[in-house]
Amino acid sequence: MPPEYDPLSHLRARCGVHGAFFGADYNPEQWPPEVVAEDLELMVRAHVDFVSVGIFSWASLEPEPGRFETAWLDAVLDDLHSRGVAVDLAVPVASPPPWLGVQHPDSLPQTRSGTRLWWGSRNQFDPSSAAYREAARRITRMLVERYADHPAVVMWHVGNEYGQLSHGEEAAQAFRDWLRERYGDIDAVNRAWGTSVWSLGMRSFEDVIPPREAPYLLNPALELDFARFCSDQLLECYLELAGIIRGAAPEALVTTNFMGFFPLVDYGAWSEHVDVLADDHYTDPADPRTRLTASLTHSYLRTLAGGDPWVLMEQAAGAVNWREHNVPKTHAQNRLDSWRAHAHGADVISYFQFRQAPSGPEVFHSALVPHAGPETARFQAVTELGGELTASPLAGEELGSSRVFFVHDWDSWRAAVGAGRVSRAVDPIAQNEVFYAPFFHAGERVDIGPSSALLAEAASEGASLKDRCDVIVLASQFLLRGELVAVLEEFAREGGQLVIGPHSGIVDQHVRAHLGGTGGGLLELAGVFREEPWPLAAALPIRNGAGEQGRVEEFVEVLRSTTAQPLWSVSEGPLQGRPVATHRALGRGAIWYLGGLLEDGILAEVIGAAAAAAGIGLDPLPAQVELIRRGGATVVLNHGSVPARLSLHGRMIDVPGEDLVILPS
Repeated sequence: MPPEYDPLSHLRARCGVHGAFFGADYNPEQWPPEVVAEDLELMVRAHVDFVSVGIFSWASLEPEPGRFETAWLDAVLDDLHSRGVAVDLAVPVASPPPWLGVQHPDSLPQTRSGTRLWWGSRNQFDPSSAAYREAARRITRMLVERYADHPAVVMWHVGNEYGQLSHGEEAAQAFRDWLRERYGDIDAVNRAWGTSVWSLGMRSFEDVIPPREAPYLLNPALELDFARFCSDQLLECYLELAGIIRGAAPEALVTTNFMGFFPLVDYGAWSEHVDVLADDHYTDPADPRTRLTASLTHSYLRTLAGGDPWVLMEQAAGAVNWREHNVPKTHAQNRLDSWRAHAHGADVISYFQFRQAPSGPEVFHSALVPHAGPETARFQAVTELGGELTASPLAGEELGSSRVFFVHDWDSWRAAVGAGRVSRAVDPIAQNEVFYAPFFHAGERVDIGPSSALLAEAASEGASLKDRCDVIVLASQFLLRGELVAVLEEFAREGGQLVIGPHSGIVDQHVRAHLGGTGGGLLELAGVFREEPWPLAAALPIRNGAGEQGRVEEFVEVLRSTTAQPLWSVSEGPLQGRPVATHRALGRGAIWYLGGLLEDGILAEVIGAAAAAAGIGLDPLPAQVELIRRGGATVVLNHGSVPARLSLHGRMIDVPGEDLVILPS
């Protein structure tokens, strides 16, 4: 598509939608005709104008191999179109019918221990299985041939929450082929994986197997390459079916639903292949950090979408059914969750699902229409919300970019959390969140995405990374590619502020340790030398130059300054005098290094100083208040039960409790 093409805004205009789309997953195959008829009337009442249809309908559409029953779907699509409801039509390949496993047991996935996973749930397929892939192509071709020109169908939904994997024989062969393509020969694989350790050298590709149950730790390079392979294999599955759709309908919008920060798929590599990015996000009302997590996740989708609007494909109206203790959202929480996503660029606000299932594994998962029916507070609340969102003045507003860029490399995350590591305390996702907290609490938007985006920006002719942003944060860059260091150095010299978190620059792309104490050049750039990591049995006291005291908890690095100035240092014990947080001026900018898990207040102080050096003030908002800017508008959410007052644009703003205000340009 043209680079300036915004698919969702174009779709809104084509459908005559002035605000956001509002809707849900819809599963009419689970209900008798009289309930479906009622659903159609309730959709109008609830302002629903967008539904995803058929995500788990494979067995209903193809009850036997090659025999299709589509009359029910014909009627549903016709009825939805007659009521002005746009359809995201699913290619239902996430949940094969039992007959596929009966006829082709080799299509079923295997665990690391060789256990076959059977039908009776969902996701029971090996992405490498030839039988599965052929069956998926067949159902896709049928749907496209029948419905590509149906006026209700405005988008195609391939699969569902891709993340399936198998360790069986078909997966093993596909993995070998992937390695041949990546490395060329087995000697290159042996070198990359360091197989001289533990006598793991392989004679040929036939010696390669996926990660399987073994007596002790597996080679981390094998684990990481298999994770990369699995992501690529799933992308191949998606692209194969998307290609069938696009071949028959070149103008079709094709999507699949992401899951935020998800360990099994590299969304940074997928995003360019998805016409409209979509995400499933379920906040947890019992988690006090859930709003921050949601905000950072939405920032990730917005960044991956390149500034285009995106789809919140799934969320819960009330409770989910898969946590140990499923606390439901209040109506106010649900409303503010939806407006948060919309302010971050989601111009489709959708739910799982429209009507609560009467049976099956998700019978206790909430929906827009609960078991008790439409004459309930839950349905009344979502009806009011639908009216608000479909009239939203934010829809279609430009998203723009941020002055702050967080680096999140999927393979670095995967490499950091495997077995045999130094400490689980240094978790990359948790580090992203704690480094983001000062920005979130000040209402300062950030972008977050892969380092490849920075490398591409720096490589653009006539471009400067400093023109893209003022602050770059590497909260947890365990895996470091050497080419990034020079780009970051140039960024700092031109006036950028670079913030680096602990345990960064540890390994390269093959999970081989960066030697020499320089973190692959990253710590040398920061002006420190790292001797070793030091997980802590108890918190250590630290002190700054003004004599103020604090703590570093769970993990610290044994550092010494080379060209950096210490900001905080250990004040007692065997590491006394060792720097924990440092600052190095470089050109017109600076590098800030944090070599331990600092308590929140000190971390916020250091990050605030780095932001201030870039001209960004991180003054905290009132408690329970969240602020998001979209285009020229400012959205202020008050999650507290009492009114909040804040100063904004030179005037005082009052926000009622559990409510929001939208301030126009």
